[in-house]
Amino acid sequence: MAYEKKNIRAVIEEINSRKIYLPAIQRKYVWDDDQITRLMDSIMLGYPIGTFLFWKVRKSVVNKKEYSMYEFIKDFHERDMYKNPSAPQPFLVGNDEESIWAVLDGQQRLTSIYIALQGSMSRKLPMKRWKNDDAFPKKELYFNLHSKKTDDEDISYEFTFLTADQAQNPKEGKLWYLVKNILKYSQSELVKEVIIKNGWVADDLAMDNISLLHSKLTSDEIINYFEVSTDYIDSVLDIFVRVNSGGTVLSKSDLLFSTIVSHWDKARDEIDKLLAEINKIGEGYKFTNDFIMRTCLYLLDMSVTLKVETFKKDRILKIKDNWAAISIAVKDTVHLLNEFGFNSENIISYVAVTPIVYYRFKGGAFDADSKSELRKYIVMAQVKQVFGAATNSALTSIREALKISPSHSFKMSYLTNVRFTGDRSLRYTSDEIDSLFDTYEIGAYTFMLLSLLYPNLKYSQKGFHQDHMHPHTGFEEDKIKALVLPDGTVIDNVRKVEWRRRRNTLANLQLLEGRENESKNAMLLKDWLKIPENSDNVKYLPNDISYDLAHFEEFMEKRQKLMSDALKTILL
Repeated sequence: MAYEKKNIRAVIEEINSRKIYLPAIQRKYVWDDDQITRLMDSIMLGYPIGTFLFWKVRKSVVNKKEYSMYEFIKDFHERDMYKNPSAPQPFLVGNDEESIWAVLDGQQRLTSIYIALQGSMSRKLPMKRWKNDDAFPKKELYFNLHSKKTDDEDISYEFTFLTADQAQNPKEGKLWYLVKNILKYSQSELVKEVIIKNGWVADDLAMDNISLLHSKLTSDEIINYFEVSTDYIDSVLDIFVRVNSGGTVLSKSDLLFSTIVSHWDKARDEIDKLLAEINKIGEGYKFTNDFIMRTCLYLLDMSVTLKVETFKKDRILKIKDNWAAISIAVKDTVHLLNEFGFNSENIISYVAVTPIVYYRFKGGAFDADSKSELRKYIVMAQVKQVFGAATNSALTSIREALKISPSHSFKMSYLTNVRFTGDRSLRYTSDEIDSLFDTYEIGAYTFMLLSLLYPNLKYSQKGFHQDHMHPHTGFEEDKIKALVLPDGTVIDNVRKVEWRRRRNTLANLQLLEGRENESKNAMLLKDWLKIPENSDNVKYLPNDISYDLAHFEEFMEKRQKLMSDALKTILL
């Protein structure tokens, strides 16, 4: 391997002229804005930014062997990240004997530099919906020319991503310059076209900073790289794995991609396409490469251990041959989860989903009876936390149980004898069900249990909220401090603390359609029940008691009994 140097502008020009690509064995772009701005600060300070590793290969070899090469991300969009980078090139145009370079090590750094100096960054604003295009403003990298280098601060040179409007209306003392523009100029042009034209001749700090920026990006040979030449991707794969497995930068799934893609060229595109589709179903999910790869192994009755050696060529080709059926089973399952009311906010274990995909892949029906049993499974598997430290063991045990069961229908009884690490099981006792009412406070687990108690709601059509029957705000000090209890005494501090805890537990919760919950808001339970349609439709409401807050303890005791009996009918 030869050791070479280049300046950043030269590398950018080679990317733009399609001489440098990303091989399909590379992972997704994952850096955040802070990492990019720190990289730019390091460049300005003259700190080393690491060595790069490039694979030099002829276009004729890439085209003949159909190696996928991706262009660099230019305009990053956080919501549409599964579309990045752009589609792989079906073939490389130009002289077949010309060579291109594929980045084996340094992809994150080089992609960050390219976005910073050529493109833009669109990340979601807080408190905005993912489906709202306006939630992702387009921002470009700016440099504060009034940055002052100090030894006391973590960052010496201030870079940040801004919209054009933000840059034109700077805070006091800041002077923002669009960094990508610096590459247009030679040293002499910089003075005439930038410094003089902008009136910065008398601004020593701005002149020093922009001159330093220009020098670091166009003159200094900062990109230090080794070049490896070979026509065989197996050799490249070995180098790639060796280079990337020594640190903690790459995840296990990232490394596994290198193995999969070496034998199935379109794997990355197919998996990305599937992830993009299932993660947009309903209110959205956060399925990952890990889930897809483990599920592929699981469905084809292979070892589910995510190691490089697990993905041998024959196994990868078997996944490829079955990919259409695998994709259908995965999508059907996610649609079922959506029907059950699950989304990224209330699903705890994505691993628990894999056995449902297996059941579907093996021909299992999603009829009414099976759906009822599958709902029980996905709730119990998560609430009982059977997928803990020994995930692979739990998956394998469930798969073995499903193998010997009829494949066309699903019943929880197939799994009741399965034992998991820590002596866990998918069985409930009567005492365990009673304890659920004091174990969990409002969150994902209470939603799961409520979904069993409210099985007929159209979860996929409407958004349902967990509503406090006695409103949460009704327990605030100014409303409860003088509350007179049924025995004629005024509530004491001990009871106040206990009631505030119990207001968030299962017996005080119900599921309401979002708009109903918003209209109910802080309405007292006794007033809300005066509305006929509410009193007619509410579930697990104890009769012949007062719904005044003073009778909270009696309400909770009797409603818990109703709900607990219903859960025992479902789960025992």
